[in-house]
Amino acid sequence: MTRSFPLMSWSVVCLALLASVADAAEKRMARSVFNDDGQVLAEAPGENASAFIKAWLDRESKAVPFTTFVYLACMPDICFYDTKVGELYGARNNRKSGVYIKGLLDLLKQGTDPLRLVTEHMQAKGKEVLAAVRMGDTHHVRLNKFDDLCSQFSIDHPEYVIKQPDGRTNETALDYSIAAVRDHRLGIMREIITEYPVDGLELNFVRWAKHFPRHQGREKAPIMTRYVGRIREMMDKSERRRKNGKRLTLGVRVPESLHACWLAGVDIETWVKKGWIDFVVISTWNNTDPQTPVDEFARFTRPAGVDTIVTMGNMIGSFSTGPPIPLDRGVATSAEHAKGYLSMLLNTAEARGAAANFYSYGADSISFWNVGAHFGRAVTAAPRQRKRIAAWTRAVRSRETVFAGPRTYRFLPMGKGISRRKPPFRNYPWYDEGSSALGHKNSPTLLFSDDRIGKRLVFPFRVADGRRGERLSGRFRFWFYHVTGNDRVDVDINGVAVDKKHIRRIPAGKLRGGLKGTRFEIDLAHCPPFRGDNVLGLVLGTREKRPHVPMMEELEVHVTAVANSRSVSGLSSPPAPRRSR
Repeated sequence: MTRSFPLMSWSVVCLALLASVADAAEKRMARSVFNDDGQVLAEAPGENASAFIKAWLDRESKAVPFTTFVYLACMPDICFYDTKVGELYGARNNRKSGVYIKGLLDLLKQGTDPLRLVTEHMQAKGKEVLAAVRMGDTHHVRLNKFDDLCSQFSIDHPEYVIKQPDGRTNETALDYSIAAVRDHRLGIMREIITEYPVDGLELNFVRWAKHFPRHQGREKAPIMTRYVGRIREMMDKSERRRKNGKRLTLGVRVPESLHACWLAGVDIETWVKKGWIDFVVISTWNNTDPQTPVDEFARFTRPAGVDTIVTMGNMIGSFSTGPPIPLDRGVATSAEHAKGYLSMLLNTAEARGAAANFYSYGADSISFWNVGAHFGRAVTAAPRQRKRIAAWTRAVRSRETVFAGPRTYRFLPMGKGISRRKPPFRNYPWYDEGSSALGHKNSPTLLFSDDRIGKRLVFPFRVADGRRGERLSGRFRFWFYHVTGNDRVDVDINGVAVDKKHIRRIPAGKLRGGLKGTRFEIDLAHCPPFRGDNVLGLVLGTREKRPHVPMMEELEVHVTAVANSRSVSGLSSPPAPRRSR
């Protein structure tokens, strides 16, 4: 018997089916990426290196939640696999020992190499494995044949080196404007795809984000766009396919803002819209920055069905070696760095705060940067540090885990101190004070010089919590150095004054050392409403002679609860439609 349904009933059925499809798309697991920058090979012994490396990988896999393992294959002309097209690390100088060498030689003697060993071991664990190609790494600061990170290709062709407008004398990056550079490196990538069972490539445009002269990035971006198209075509035309029949993965790691991408000659929006890219990792230089503008990218990545991933490094501090000196960090303090901001490592609440911003502004997942360096014998790999890493990485694995615990949004001057690392000391693409090494303008240091007394200076800060007007429980505090408890200071948030009776003033010395000043604290219940992208306004009204210019540069927003919120998902942006691949 045929049963008929009213038109309205069919509409209800269709709507239910559409809702079910949307739910399934939202629940689809986006990649979470874990990179290995070679520390495991650097520490590998000259005997039984295979077992050593596998045990290291097992520790990482157990501690950190990720789906995709990215292994450093080339930098890009120096290779860490048995290459015939590129140059094997250490081979030119016939090295028999040293960093990377002992483990590499032992694996070659056993009939394998690091890339093959890691790929097979991690794929057996169900991980997607990609070969990382650093598109312009210049850890080497001279064209020196005795430096194993400097390729013979560069030594033979010094005319290929980028001519920078700043006149630096230690540039070693090669110019992608030159066809021979592009062709040589494409040959290395083709060799990896052809000869190794990897699931694809991750092109790293962050190390070191120098592909053209630094004043010609936008002008020369079409050259790089055509090159990425060639890489995608090479991968699609290769005889290799993934076991599941899907195309080989092409992911890209790009600088932390669209402005910084253009400086590097990276037209990421065009690459995504052409369908070449499977995931985008938005990456800072080395740390975790809660103000990373993920929404700039999500605008075009999410509608295209491209995994939108944000880097979280193990560090949250800046280049600055202090003072001020953080005194309240506990285990979240680096044992190998100076005691200023540079020593600040992520704790779980800070990781949740940063990730809350990332997810709420469009991220699908997280990429863990250089976390793998802490699973061997280094001083930073102590058991308590691994425990801290396991805790914060697991806390940010999803929106639900992020909003399940307290969140600390910490804002620091990430670009402070970088100008002291300008060439010839280091070889970063950018070294302008207050900006990252990628050229992205970071959180500021507010300087209250004589001509700014009585004027309102603003400190921008992004906070996902409360952005829809929800009332919050927790604490708002900032450090104002070279200011005493007697100075007149007016405080506002988003232009709304904070009543002075709700502001506590505490000497800075208990939590921050090395500089005199005042810590200002306000209960979030007494703060004006947040709106997502906020500004803290400060007016120093006391004019007097001081030995130092008053300054403010660190803000902390600690959220313990959200009142009257409908749900955790209500704090996140709605998922954009995703295209299947």
